[in-house]
Amino acid sequence: MDILSMLRTLGALGLVLGMLAGALWVVRRYDIKLPGRVSGTGRKRVELVERLSVDAKRSVALIRRDGCEHLVLIGPDGHAVLETGIQAPAKPAGAPAAEQATPLASVEADLAVLKSAFGKLVELPRTLQAAQAKFAAAKAQSEAEPAPALVAAPEPQAVKPLAKRVIKTPAPANDELPKAARRKSTRRPRDTARWNRAAVREALNG
Repeated sequence: MDILSMLRTLGALGLVLGMLAGALWVVRRYDIKLPGRVSGTGRKRVELVERLSVDAKRSVALIRRDGCEHLVLIGPDGHAVLETGIQAPAKPAGAPAAEQATPLASVEADLAVLKSAFGKLVELPRTLQAAQAKFAAAKAQSEAEPAPALVAAPEPQAVKPLAKRVIKTPAPANDELPKAARRKSTRRPRDTARWNRAAVREALNG
């Protein structure tokens, strides 16, 4: 849900609440009779003081006429008077003044509520227009901003293989040669021909 639709929903809710407040003020101002409503304004000879439900079909009502109260049982088959001639409780001395001040205070409170609701309804189109203008400006600004340039990634460089390192061992010096090798190099080669001849002679003589 975007901002515009949310503002529309809030505006519709405010309009409905304002209409309900206005209807309530009209009902109280002109004392419109509603089903099940007991009016407490003005001085009347017959009043419904209280009504109490006994079960789903029967109820008990206390009716006052000229300062005398009557208890009546009301049911689907008809009504029956349970008690009559009940004396109404005495009202305090400051009760009439309080009763006269109560309607004026309620009317003033209703007028204040109606004025505040009407002021909100008047300011609602301006609020909606300002919100729409802000939303359009933000959208235009977001569209006008250039897209960030993409930076190309550097190409990977080929890795050269490391050259094998050849470790040269130094040749041993002449002084470090073993003595056996020196002796071997100085020995004379044997004369094998002479030995072979002697062996052949011994074989022939034998």
